[in-house]
Amino acid sequence: MSVGKKNVILASILCVSIAVIGVSFAYFSSGVSVTGDGASATFNPGDMIKVSYDAGETLNMENAIPGDTEEKSFSVKVTPTDNENSTKYAIVLDISNNEFTGTNELTYVLKENGSEIKNGDLTTARGKTTLTTIEKTVSGATTYNYTLEVTFKNTDEEQNHNAGKKFISNLKVEFAEAN
Repeated sequence: MSVGKKNVILASILCVSIAVIGVSFAYFSSGVSVTGDGASATFNPGDMIKVSYDAGETLNMENAIPGDTEEKSFSVKVTPTDNENSTKYAIVLDISNNEFTGTNELTYVLKENGSEIKNGDLTTARGKTTLTTIEKTVSGATTYNYTLEVTFKNTDEEQNHNAGKKFISNLKVEFAEAN
């Protein structure tokens, strides 16, 4: 291949890369303003709603016996801005170790302010597992309190296959896509 053709191919790849980076930057920085001239520019971050949470330590269940429950309380604070007051977030378990097997023996109940909002089976869950997605609209900074209970359910049947098993997970709150 001649040097001229290589330069044309390289220039084409460079142009496409710059276009992709520019479109990506424009998409992710919507609401950002840059003012000034080349010598002095001011960058003002976008006016985005803030969501923070305090999930604390790892949720850890080891050597559980049927009927054991691990509980984790956490809060999510939603702070609106002048332009944004609605958000959608997911409550997620990032499961690093789940040795439980079977069906419906390791269960969860998610509560908001003491009222159950979601429940399910974690017996065979692995990796990143979304428990629920929640939409909130607020007029001022608002804190929502949650409790997650993970239970090695007593089925009143032989459960030796799960004796001495582990369940280890981190709890996370992540932005979710709007519908």
